[in-house]
Amino acid sequence: MSAIFRRLLQDQNRDGGGNRLLLYEIEGRPALLKEYRARAAPWRELAKAVGYRVLERKRGVTARGRCAIERELLALWRAHGFDVPAVLPFPVPAGFDPQAATWLEYCPGPTLRDFARSRTEPRDARERALARFAATLAQRQRRALETRELGLVTKHASLQHVLLHEGRQVHFDFESAHTQGTDVWEALADELSGLVRSLLRARRSEREPLGAAFLEGYGDAALLREIAARGAGRGIRRRARRMADRLRRPTFGKHDALAWVVERVER
Repeated sequence: MSAIFRRLLQDQNRDGGGNRLLLYEIEGRPALLKEYRARAAPWRELAKAVGYRVLERKRGVTARGRCAIERELLALWRAHGFDVPAVLPFPVPAGFDPQAATWLEYCPGPTLRDFARSRTEPRDARERALARFAATLAQRQRRALETRELGLVTKHASLQHVLLHEGRQVHFDFESAHTQGTDVWEALADELSGLVRSLLRARRSEREPLGAAFLEGYGDAALLREIAARGAGRGIRRRARRMADRLRRPTFGKHDALAWVVERVER
């Protein structure tokens, strides 16, 4: 295999952490090499790993751990028929850790968030894209409930993690996952709140029509109502998460996004 380096798409940060994305050409086609890198000193990663599991119920801290989780979830989503970049079966170049680097299908294009907030794309086109996304979301969330498969629920849900590529809506960013034992309804509520918040903040002047397109595309008011209600539960964990969210996002947080969903589906 001959891999020809083309350019660096994303570099590590100034502290030497963060991932690198490198574009290559293999057998005449573009291929993306993702190199997972440490995000903190080893002792801080250990402390973060404990906090992730205990407080946030997520896994994925070290470079190798995030690489393994992403490979696992990409395979799971493709097995269930949901669109994600393919993992390419090539050995990584010399000098890269094979347990902390992965070849991925290159899927360039705008994110769904950037498309939704565009000032040049027609609104009806943006509404169709959001309705299509929501229809797939409903299908995937029902599948997660049927199978109790937490891997089908995104941990960091945002329209920023969906690429519009050649007519596809390609999900990416699978470096962290819910820990086993997480309640699937809680995971779905976190996912829904993140996506709706991302949507409603994309173009605030068009919040209602874009939000309506999303709800119509989802097409299952009963399920939306149930997920949102579970997210607004009175358990200690849910109340602690709401308090933390309000401190981080005082103007429009995830709880506000779930409240918006409940209000609209009950009209």
